[in-house]
Amino acid sequence: MGNYACRRPGMLQGWQITAAEMMFHGKTNEEIIDACFPKADTDGKRAAKRKVLKKLMDDEVFMAYYRSLISEWTARHVGPALKKLGEQINSDKEWLANKAANDIINQSKSIITGADDNTMVVKIEGMPELGVPEE
Repeated sequence: MGNYACRRPGMLQGWQITAAEMMFHGKTNEEIIDACFPKADTDGKRAAKRKVLKKLMDDEVFMAYYRSLISEWTARHVGPALKKLGEQINSDKEWLANKAANDIINQSKSIITGADDNTMVVKIEGMPELGVPEE
């Protein structure tokens, strides 16, 4: 595993895929190093591999793969989560019904209003009009 560049642009190496999947499953860097770099048996080698793992966060291809793991997991679990909220909203426990109602409203806000809370409009006033200067 000495060569860290994949020969095919836009493709991940096996150890990178393993590292992404282990990160997704909540494994520690030490567990990932043990699995992906079994020959990293000294403190110096392990420190170097920690840096390699840290650099993965800057790799667009790696992050795209990691986000795909999250998207796939989310798609599988949204339906059951919404079903559970639907059951809870009819609960006799007022606090649980209220929490479920708030969760449903918060999750549905963008669908209901068509607005995204994470967007912002910047308006600049008092600037000269754009165009060609007069001679």
